[in-house]
Amino acid sequence: TAPKRDIGRPRLPVDRSFTIAGFGTVVTGTLIDGAFEVGEEVAIVPDGATARIRGLQHHRQQVERALPGRRTAVNLAGVAKAEVRRGQVLARPGSIAPTAVIDVRLRATASLRRPLRHSAILTLHVGAAEVAARLLLLDRRELSSGEEGWAQLRLAAPVAVVKGDRFVIRTPNDTVGGGEIVDVRPKRHRRFHEPTLSALEALTQGSPGETLLAALRRVEPAPLASVAGETDSSLDDLRATAEALVREGRVVALGDVTVDQRTALMTAEGFVALGERASSTVEGYHQEHPLRRGIPREELRSRLRLDERVFAPVLARWVADERLEEAGVTVSLPGRSPLLSPTQQAEADAYLQALAANPYAPPKDRSPAPDLVTYLEEAGRVVSTSDGVVFAAEAYREMVERVTEHLRREGTITLAQVRDMFGTSRKYAQALLEHLDRQHVTRRVGDERVLRERPV
Repeated sequence: TAPKRDIGRPRLPVDRSFTIAGFGTVVTGTLIDGAFEVGEEVAIVPDGATARIRGLQHHRQQVERALPGRRTAVNLAGVAKAEVRRGQVLARPGSIAPTAVIDVRLRATASLRRPLRHSAILTLHVGAAEVAARLLLLDRRELSSGEEGWAQLRLAAPVAVVKGDRFVIRTPNDTVGGGEIVDVRPKRHRRFHEPTLSALEALTQGSPGETLLAALRRVEPAPLASVAGETDSSLDDLRATAEALVREGRVVALGDVTVDQRTALMTAEGFVALGERASSTVEGYHQEHPLRRGIPREELRSRLRLDERVFAPVLARWVADERLEEAGVTVSLPGRSPLLSPTQQAEADAYLQALAANPYAPPKDRSPAPDLVTYLEEAGRVVSTSDGVVFAAEAYREMVERVTEHLRREGTITLAQVRDMFGTSRKYAQALLEHLDRQHVTRRVGDERVLRERPV
C-alpha cells in the first residue's frame, strides 16, 4: 500500500488505555499525520496533561520511531491510566487545540429513513471519540437520504480534531450520515447566509493561500504553529505559503523576517484593524487619565487580549511605524504628553513644598489626587514607596545614598538604625527599606538588611 501521509503533525486517537506491570500506562491507537519517537513529550488532548514517551510498539515489535498509518502502542511516563481515556488524542504540545464546535460538509446515508432535521440531537463519531452533538443545518431545512449540505455541529464535550478529518453521525440505532470537517474554529452562523456558505466553499476548494488566509482570519494574530491545526497542510508547506503571502503583502509577519513555526502572523487587513483598535485604546486612556504619560504596557496587552509572544513583536512594529510610542512601561500616542492646568500646577507646587519641608517624614494628608502624584512620579519629581508613602526625589536619592554608604561600611543595617539616621518614624523607615528590597538594592536577612552584591 502507498505510504500514509506524514505532515509532521503526529496524532494518535486513543482507543484503549491500560497498565502493564513494570511499565505503567500504555495506550493504543492508529497513528496518523506524523511520527512519534521514544523520549519526546506529548500532550493528551483535550484535557491538556503532558507525558513522555517511554516506549513504542508496532504489532508487538519495539521501535524507536513509530510511523503514521500503523497500529501503535505507546508506553507513557508521568501520567496515570485514569488520566488517559478512549477518545482523547496524543499529539505534540501546542499542535492541536480542542474544540466544541465544528463546521462540516455533511452527506446523509442513502438508507436514511427520515430526513435529518435542523437542531436534531445525534452522536458524533470522529477518531476514537464519541460525543453528543446538535445538528445545525446552514443551507437547508432538512437533509434527505443521499443529499449533501453545510452544517455546524455543536458538541456536548470538546474533541481534538483538525480540518479534513472524517466523521460519522448516528442515532441510537442507525448511521445516518457522515462527511468531512471543514472548520474547527467557526463562529456562530446565520442560516441561509450566502457569504458564510461561500466562505465554507472556499475552505474546501480554495488554494493553499486562500485556505491559510481564511484560517488566519479566525485566530489572528497567532504563531504559524497554531494555524497549522486549522489547515490540512504540512508545516513546511504552510511555511512556504505564508512566506509567499508575506511577499505579496497579504500577510504580515511580526518579529523576525524569516517565517518559522513561532512567527506570529496576521492578515494585512487584520493588522490594520488591530492597529486602529490599539490607537483607539491608547487615545481613550489619555482622555480618562490626562495627567499620565500613557497606558501601562501590560494593561494595553490585556485590553487587546493578546498573548505576550504576539504582543511584543506587534508593539515593536507599531513603534517602528510611529503609530505608538513606548517609554519604559508605558505606551502613548506620538507626541502626546500630559500638561497641567494652572490649578493643578499650583496644587503640585504646594505638594512639593510640603514634601521639601519634611523630607524624611512627608505628610500623607497633603497628598493630591492620585493622577497628579503619578504625573509627578513620571516626571521624576517624587518617588512612591509603599503604604502610600511618597518622598521628594531629592530626599529619596539622599536617603538611598546614606543607607548604601552605611551598608558598604558596616555590612548591615536595621530598621531602627534607618529611623534614627533620618530622625523619622518607623513607618517611613519601613516604607523606604521595603522599596529598596523591591528595587533589588537591599536584601532582608532576619531583622537586618544587607547590600545586594549585584543589583538585578
